[in-house]
Amino acid sequence: MLSRRRTLCAALCAVILGTASLLAGCSSPEASAAVGCTAPGVTDDQISLGVLVPDSGPAAEGFTNSLAGVEARLGAVNAAGGVNGRKVVYQWRDDKGSATGNDLGARELVERQRVFGLVELSVAASASAAYLAGQGVPVTGLANEPVWSTMPNMFAFTYVTGAAVDTQGRFVSSQGGTRAMILQPALSAGMTETGQKYEASMKAAGVRVVDVVNFTSGVDTPTAVAKRVISAKADTIISLISPENLIGVLNLLRQASRAPKVVLSTNGYGRELLQNFGAQAAGITMPLVYRPLELGGQATQAYLDAMTRYAPQVTHPENDASVLAYIATDIYLEGLRLAGACPNRQGFIGRLRAVNSYDAGGLISPISFRTDALRPTTCYSFVQANAAGNGFLVVEPDLCGSAISP
Repeated sequence: MLSRRRTLCAALCAVILGTASLLAGCSSPEASAAVGCTAPGVTDDQISLGVLVPDSGPAAEGFTNSLAGVEARLGAVNAAGGVNGRKVVYQWRDDKGSATGNDLGARELVERQRVFGLVELSVAASASAAYLAGQGVPVTGLANEPVWSTMPNMFAFTYVTGAAVDTQGRFVSSQGGTRAMILQPALSAGMTETGQKYEASMKAAGVRVVDVVNFTSGVDTPTAVAKRVISAKADTIISLISPENLIGVLNLLRQASRAPKVVLSTNGYGRELLQNFGAQAAGITMPLVYRPLELGGQATQAYLDAMTRYAPQVTHPENDASVLAYIATDIYLEGLRLAGACPNRQGFIGRLRAVNSYDAGGLISPISFRTDALRPTTCYSFVQANAAGNGFLVVEPDLCGSAISP
């Protein structure tokens, strides 16, 4: 009789999960996986997620180590027993950082591969946003576009919304910058939008933007860019291009005794930059939306351990792309955990949206998924390659600014 009661209780838990009164006396939905769940991507022993990332195209350079961050976080959770008793696996597609690639990749993963949800590590997520919202597919990732703030099924830990912020401009001004040039990849709508927000940030802080250069790797040359920097009398470079191309420009400027006062790069944070370029990278500063790894701590060590064990192909786990992907994947796992033993997409979205304090295990300052999607990120840490090019200095651990009114 006791065995039959347990069986009946388990069945009720699977069918009416989320109704607290009917779950009284049942085992916790997080204790083990329920059998017979019908949500896409969910089997008795695993859950499949999809990942979209630009592996080719002009935006790819900034996402080289992104999949490693996904693998590290999934490796760690699966080694600990998975989520609610299920192993979490993934499939990925190259969206090329383009609208067409993103839309096609999302439809392929949802309709043909039948994934439960997506992690989008891309600058083109807006292309598939309406489709995914219409399908009720949960999405976590990097909010590089304002659409992330308007879709209830999309979750990130930092948002751009429609407003720029003056934080980066304040930093440049505090370092003595007065005349800025923005270097951005050509043919990338997402990166162009990012460049526009940096331009607004500089202007709001009293830093004049004297030129915006669209750069295509392999077509445009550092020599041509250096000449434009000198001609515009820029004392600040805001770089959205690859560190390799940026350093090519800086070397030429140094040779001409025209080294800029401030160099702010949106990518390149990591030991790989220092190993490859050493002192040539000196002075390059990066804004971070998470706690700098140089500050150490339990969360940092957990990340480094996971990267070492489950993403050993990345020699230097201290890199921006992997950290961001790791956090985006952790958000996805949190949604799955909250969705319970028999997860469905609606339950994932509703329960994760109700979370008022999430910190990725300590890698970020606590955020609210209830309210923060409507607010642009205004606080950043700034780290800088030291003079010897063998380490990073935390020059601003937590600089906060304000949103800029349209």
